[in-house]
Amino acid sequence: MASDRFFSNTYEESRAGFRDQLKEIEKYWPNARLETYHIGSEEEDNTTDILAADALEEKRDLLIITTGEHGVEGFTGSAVLQLFIEEYLPVINPETTGMRLVHAVNPWGMRHFRRVTENNVDLNRNYIKDWDKVTGTVNEEFARQKDAFVPSEPVGDLHTQKEKLSFRLKESYTTEELAKLKDTPSGQYRFETGIFYGGNDYDEPAEKLKNRYLNWVKGYDHPVHMDIHSGGGPKDELSLIFTEADSRSENTLREELSYDHVMKAPEVDGDSNLFLQKAVQVEYPDKKALVCLFEFGTIGESLDDLIFCTRTMINENQLYFKGAAKKEDREEIQRDFARLFYPRKKEWQEQVIEKGRKGINAILTSEKIQLHSVPGTAGTLPDT
Repeated sequence: MASDRFFSNTYEESRAGFRDQLKEIEKYWPNARLETYHIGSEEEDNTTDILAADALEEKRDLLIITTGEHGVEGFTGSAVLQLFIEEYLPVINPETTGMRLVHAVNPWGMRHFRRVTENNVDLNRNYIKDWDKVTGTVNEEFARQKDAFVPSEPVGDLHTQKEKLSFRLKESYTTEELAKLKDTPSGQYRFETGIFYGGNDYDEPAEKLKNRYLNWVKGYDHPVHMDIHSGGGPKDELSLIFTEADSRSENTLREELSYDHVMKAPEVDGDSNLFLQKAVQVEYPDKKALVCLFEFGTIGESLDDLIFCTRTMINENQLYFKGAAKKEDREEIQRDFARLFYPRKKEWQEQVIEKGRKGINAILTSEKIQLHSVPGTAGTLPDT
């Protein structure tokens, strides 16, 4: 299957394949380089790897692709990086375009097949401008079911636990609230072993990325950032999600991108894309900066599907911190978690590549990135 060359089974395999692509980039950007930094101790060998290249003549456009902010989602992100390297490098104009391709913002999470960091931090709720305002806070949705969201004992009988959790979630939340828990949950900043934990300071992966980000964009007129995720949005669709820092409406974005599955994300404390886009706008107000989150959907939108998502987050977190009595229950929880964030079905992986191509085309075309041709189409773009 075509997807086999894009998707990996382990963090180490994915990283090795990514690092090997330096020689491919050097064909077009002789100044290309591999930049690596460790998260945690060097002995643990969890690294964020960046393939960096700068425009050869005029620093006009900078393409940034980040992956693995939610560790387990890095496998889908790595596939998109491979797609980009194979199909887009040969048609991008290196004279005016630079790039930063980032593999595994959260390498510990990717290695251990968890969404969060080693400190149980959801990095997409960790980009806080004023920590004094959020530290110790808990949102209403979390407080309502805190004893379920913060594990206190090992998983007993999983079948029974699933039934009880499904009933509790159905009784405690509206369908709209469950959809929010699936797609845009608020962070909580009190319970370190609970789900949706945003931390009490910048976690190391967030600190190291944000400190580099403004340096990347400062020399370019037009930074374009694509951040790759999986698990949210409609099943088997790619949603392109823009921040509130983008002044355009959803309808305008759909028209300009010629793409249907577009949305504006609600403003949520700690959102990384909103934080980074606003940081560029404040520091460099003359730059035209775009940030877009790619969300590859895995689960449907029915009530049962919405319950499955939050229930799986609860069970996986409980398994990590407290364990489970039975091996078969551990394996089932891990299968549910993979279904939610990294489905192994070839059909799903194939459509990631197909829809990823359409999403990248939509962004690059609407942002007028100079290309020799458009991958996956018979069309070409005019010079800009």
